[in-house]
Amino acid sequence: MSDKAAKSLLDTGIDSIEQVEFYRVLVNSIQDYAIFLLDTNGCIASWNLGAEKLKGYRPNEIIGQHFSVFYPEKDVENGKPEWELTECQRFGHIEDEGWRVKKDGSRFWANVIITALYDRTGEFIGYAKVTRDLTERKNYEDRLRRANRLLERQHAELGALNQAKDEFISLASHQLRTPATGVRQFLGLLLEGYAGDLTETQADYVKKAYDSNLRQISLVNDLLKVAQVDAGQVSLTRTEVDIAELVRDVVGEQASRFSDRGQKVTIKGATKPVMAKVDESKLRMAIENLIDNASKYTPEGGKVKVSLSANDESIKLVVSDTGVGIDEEHQHRLFSKFSRIPNALSEDVNGSGLGLYWVDKIIQLHDGTIEVKSKVDKGSEFTVIIPVDGVDDD
Repeated sequence: MSDKAAKSLLDTGIDSIEQVEFYRVLVNSIQDYAIFLLDTNGCIASWNLGAEKLKGYRPNEIIGQHFSVFYPEKDVENGKPEWELTECQRFGHIEDEGWRVKKDGSRFWANVIITALYDRTGEFIGYAKVTRDLTERKNYEDRLRRANRLLERQHAELGALNQAKDEFISLASHQLRTPATGVRQFLGLLLEGYAGDLTETQADYVKKAYDSNLRQISLVNDLLKVAQVDAGQVSLTRTEVDIAELVRDVVGEQASRFSDRGQKVTIKGATKPVMAKVDESKLRMAIENLIDNASKYTPEGGKVKVSLSANDESIKLVVSDTGVGIDEEHQHRLFSKFSRIPNALSEDVNGSGLGLYWVDKIIQLHDGTIEVKSKVDKGSEFTVIIPVDGVDDD
């Protein structure tokens, strides 16, 4: 530390040479920060080990030089060092981040704080300057920004691809449904004898083709519904509906399936009207899917139970079965698009993996929730909760 710097410290209020020496030892022991004094013209008056370590100059190489030596040439040309000193005197201190230059010409990203110093009488006597190397942080932030920009581009690309996929599925579904429906009609005419009597073998073949065609049409309809809901083209038409009656109707329509499989189905809580403002056709599809799934994934002779309850705010529908159940590790995929969960009956059950995805979307549109509890070989329980008073969609 120069005599001039020591005098400046005494002028700021440090009372003795001993205190000046204490300050010098304290500042010089700090090596993670460059801490030094500037005179009133911006020339360097002191130099600590941290400054030497960071910038590469020995004290005898740098003391007396103007601090602009640390700035890139462009900043010097633009007058940035002088501007910082002016602003520091104006406001008492200034903080800045930017590129600085070491003795060997290499650059580092610096956080700089410059503080104006005044003596006991209030006369301006120079500046205290603290510099910290934040290059590592700067590089990390730059990498993070580049990664974010890349993610944003990829997100936009994925969004465009997803939109194109939805448009393709919608278009393909429309185009497939018309000829598939025509095939079904002609196969039906053959089965009804409009083209003459069929042999037993011929009738069997036509019936198999007719059933396969029905599954194809069902898949096409599922794809179309999913494309529409993903594109935000599905809205609800809410009316006051008796959910108890709706549940009884759905179970009644599927009675023959339960009978064919020797399954027992029970309904609880649906003897009295349970009113809610819902889209009847869409909620019916969701309930049909849940009850049909319960039957399909329950072995012959099993049981399916449908429970309905309500309070002033919401309706709770529970569909449970004694079926094959779902392994816990697969349950998070249940409501995903095109997801087929492996189980003891999955090879015997036809499906697109879209049913529960569609159910989940319908329940969400009704501002409701759907949850599942299941254990392998014990059965599954699906719980749907929807508000009683829905808000009409625009």
